[in-house]
Amino acid sequence: MDKHDKDTDSNLLSSTAKGASYLIMLQFVSRILTFSLNQIVLRFISAETLGIASVNLELLASTILFISREGFRSALIRTSGDNNTHSKNTSSSTQQQIINLAYIPTFIGLLMTLLTCSYYLSTITESDSLKYPHYRTSVVLYGIGSFIELLVEPLFILALNNLYFKLRVSIEGVAVFLKCTVTFCFTLYGGKEYSILSFALAQLSYGLVMMVGYVGFFLLQIRKKKMESVQQLIPQPIRKSSNEGTYYFDEVLLHLGVTMTKQSLLKHVLTEGDKMLISALSTLQDQGVYAFVVNYGSLVVRILFQPLEETGRTLFSKLHASNHNTPNEGPKTAANVLMIIIRLHVLLGYIFIFFATNYTTTLIDLLGGKSWSINTNAPAVLSVYCMYVPFMGINGITEAFVQAVATKQDLSRLSYYMITFSIIFMVSGFIFMYMLNLGAIGLVMANMVNLGVRILYSWNYIEMYFKTSGILLSVTQWFPHLATTLSFILSWVVTYWSKSHIGWYTLQQKMIHIAIGGAMFMMVSSVILWKERVLINDIRILLKKKQT
Repeated sequence: MDKHDKDTDSNLLSSTAKGASYLIMLQFVSRILTFSLNQIVLRFISAETLGIASVNLELLASTILFISREGFRSALIRTSGDNNTHSKNTSSSTQQQIINLAYIPTFIGLLMTLLTCSYYLSTITESDSLKYPHYRTSVVLYGIGSFIELLVEPLFILALNNLYFKLRVSIEGVAVFLKCTVTFCFTLYGGKEYSILSFALAQLSYGLVMMVGYVGFFLLQIRKKKMESVQQLIPQPIRKSSNEGTYYFDEVLLHLGVTMTKQSLLKHVLTEGDKMLISALSTLQDQGVYAFVVNYGSLVVRILFQPLEETGRTLFSKLHASNHNTPNEGPKTAANVLMIIIRLHVLLGYIFIFFATNYTTTLIDLLGGKSWSINTNAPAVLSVYCMYVPFMGINGITEAFVQAVATKQDLSRLSYYMITFSIIFMVSGFIFMYMLNLGAIGLVMANMVNLGVRILYSWNYIEMYFKTSGILLSVTQWFPHLATTLSFILSWVVTYWSKSHIGWYTLQQKMIHIAIGGAMFMMVSSVILWKERVLINDIRILLKKKQT
């Protein structure tokens, strides 16, 4: 591997590691704000209202956004973009290809917004409208807010390809803050009548900030002469290299985007299938309880896992697209980073499985009160959700890798497997929720089955991919040292005994229970520092690349 290749990979690692830190910071702030907001809002709204806002309306927005943009977004970040391996003309042509194709999600989004909002409005009865004021208006506002986000999708993709992570953090940070403020104010001062509307106005505010932020940034770039004109931000004909005519869409990228968009239909069912199932098989009361649990269970997932998945996908895409004089150097770098992230996910998963499962009742009692910790099965649902967390982390990064490096044929084949995964998930959900009557617990278990099957498929692909480069990977490489695993098991036994015999009902019992957990966590941390030195050193090296 020559010096240029080393510098290229080093820059990619540095940029994406820095991007990961920015996105983790964004997710941390946004989730903490949202989490804190929900703790206050929960005391002013009913479980039914929470179910409508956090399940039904959020499903509406995610359906519009995910199906419209996910496929083309994944396809367009696979391009090598404006890097040093291209001439200036080639880079300009590549960027215009990206811009032209990036407008397709906007047009898809217009159709999706009209279809989904029309369907949702048709399901709202007159009694629903009377019982939940402004329900129909909220559906329309959620649709408008989502479509506004899609209007600036071309600018988002352009920023992502240029690794403008700090820009994204700044804009989304302001958007999240305003969204939380709007929800809080309208819920607190508007009363029950405006409780649903407050969530819709917040979603609209979020979309407006996203539009103003990205449009303002690129107009400022033009004003500073860093871009020539607005023409670079709108679709333009591209001259062929042979100077024989022009074209608007690169056929390879267009086909890839269409293929990934088809997959996104199935992936959306797999990703949001829990909301679809609970909407179909449960009451609004049950949906509210599930939303309550997800608010706690997804906190760390959104803060840490989602940024790792997004930056990992960008890194793997760039490494795959980079040219190397030494053929195996790119795959070696990708394999090392992939295994570091998976091992980190396993360790984090151990914390959730062996520690968090014995503290869900204490947490809910402290933050939600006795009405949630005693009068509902929320603690049991949250405990099962903790066991589901590592599935989400590992599936996210393995699927991100597959999407980043898969060929068109592989992606087409994956579409058929997605159909199978969807069927497995739906059947599992029906068995657990309806036949076994496990409710929200059954829904989480169905998700575990779903992600387990998807992880098996992705890992099999990853093993075959690296095997062609002479790199052998194994599932056994995921797991920590046996001593680390045993220390976690011992901690679970001790904290379970503490929960059962010392209890959590009074404040004194809670303090003792938490203190015991803290002592066991310190013991586990000592074992990790002793036995996981290789992983810690690998993470330290990766972070150093970020700083250089």
